[in-house]
Amino acid sequence: MTTLFVSNRKNLTKNIFNLKYSHWIGSVLVSGVILLLWEVLALTLFAKHHVVPTPVSVVLKIWQDHFYSTDLQVTLSEAILGWVIGNTLAVVLAGLSLLLPKLESLFLSFGVMTYAVPTVAIGPLLFIIESPFDAKVTMSVLSVFFVTLASAVAGFRAASRTSLELISSFGGGKWAMLYKVRLRASIPSLVSGLSVSAPAAILGAMIGDYFGGQAGLGVVMLQAQQQLAVSRTWAVAVVATVVSGIFYALIVALAKVFGIGVAISTEADSVDPKDKKYPLPVSILFLVTKAIIGTILILLTWNLAVSLSGLSSFFVKTPIDIWNYLTLGSSAHLHQQVILQNLSITLYHAGSGWILGTVAAITGAIALILSPVLSKVIMPLILVLRSVPLVAMTPLIALIFGRGLVGVTMIAAMVTVVPSLVTISDGLKSSPGCALDVVSCAGGNHFQLLSKIRTMYALPALFTAAKISMPGAILGAVLAEWLVTGNGIGHAMAYDVTGSNFSNLWSCVTAIVVVSLVLYYLVNTMEKTIRSHLSVQ
Repeated sequence: MTTLFVSNRKNLTKNIFNLKYSHWIGSVLVSGVILLLWEVLALTLFAKHHVVPTPVSVVLKIWQDHFYSTDLQVTLSEAILGWVIGNTLAVVLAGLSLLLPKLESLFLSFGVMTYAVPTVAIGPLLFIIESPFDAKVTMSVLSVFFVTLASAVAGFRAASRTSLELISSFGGGKWAMLYKVRLRASIPSLVSGLSVSAPAAILGAMIGDYFGGQAGLGVVMLQAQQQLAVSRTWAVAVVATVVSGIFYALIVALAKVFGIGVAISTEADSVDPKDKKYPLPVSILFLVTKAIIGTILILLTWNLAVSLSGLSSFFVKTPIDIWNYLTLGSSAHLHQQVILQNLSITLYHAGSGWILGTVAAITGAIALILSPVLSKVIMPLILVLRSVPLVAMTPLIALIFGRGLVGVTMIAAMVTVVPSLVTISDGLKSSPGCALDVVSCAGGNHFQLLSKIRTMYALPALFTAAKISMPGAILGAVLAEWLVTGNGIGHAMAYDVTGSNFSNLWSCVTAIVVVSLVLYYLVNTMEKTIRSHLSVQ
């Protein structure tokens, strides 16, 4: 009997151990396969191109360079400060958009604008306005702000309608609803934004290094690229990737501690119980009106900020300057034609990348939700790969896929796929357990659970992913055109920076921002329409 008890106890301990650590073992095995494949490709297919070093040489270079500890500290200080500032502003504005609904369009328009502005275009201007450290922090803030804002707004709107009505019946106002119900309900969605923005903060700081500064991982990477030190370039990229992955893991771990017991509502509502209900056409008209008003307020704020800054009008242009550049003078028609032609090329690139990235994200999210083990094994690797500095990998991508449509599409898809995958996966997981149990008890299988329950409750996440990934795809296409192609609005802006044609540069930036705003509000209108018909929030 004692022997049997000891044997059963050992088997139970073994099973618990296997259950707890199996996904880590799987991740290690998959990582080993990737490293082996990397080694083989570096020694065979890419050997003559001298752009892909072996993993062994990269690790040796990291060790020889002492893990770039000094530069890493500089980049982390910039990224962490930018992450804190950007996310704090995002959460505060998301809360204010519920407390002050009339300002919601202004806040969201401002968020889209900050996200849509190409950092590669405004980076040099930031270094003129601010110190190198402040400029890099600003670029880090711009990289994280809108991602968290969109996630926070979606999370606040995921609060239970019953809970909101209960607070309202006891005399509680919007503030009580926000901190008693909405804040807690937002944790799952908010965590997605905070975790995805963690690598983005580091990448934003590293891109800032390309425009100035004496220290930082981006500075080391830029120097290595100029010296054709391939192993060091990859070594810096690996260090940045590992640190970004650790940053992400810490946020997820903290979220699990503070998010214990957070239930997903089966009746989440995007409106306050006291709000009036309007017919769908009227609601859409109100939405369009608020979008126009928000855009006008942003343009006025932009004009006022430039006027009060005291900066030279040679570098910084106001909306009036851009309007005059595009409408007045004998060359105005030519300016419009060139910008529209370049913009159409960029939108074609970005659209192709967005479609490819979104299809890949939806397919991957479905696969991960159907196989929890696969999710635990693959998801950490996907998030780590998202942390690889794109400015370092762009030459390799161009080498593999070419400098044409396919290469730019792949870069835009890479920017799109990971945030969309994380957001959609979290949305599919947000289905209430009671609804899943009903279908399961009726004999439903995993695919029926997916089609009948999970897909419906993932709609908010799907729209949130689109709002984030559409401007992201445009930025990815702009970056690719800036670095590797000879066409598109990204290439035009690179030429404008070199030739100090700031009127055309700001006109290109404005065109990108306007298109991003239009796409955002188009998705927002589609979301309102579908939700009003399906009554799913």
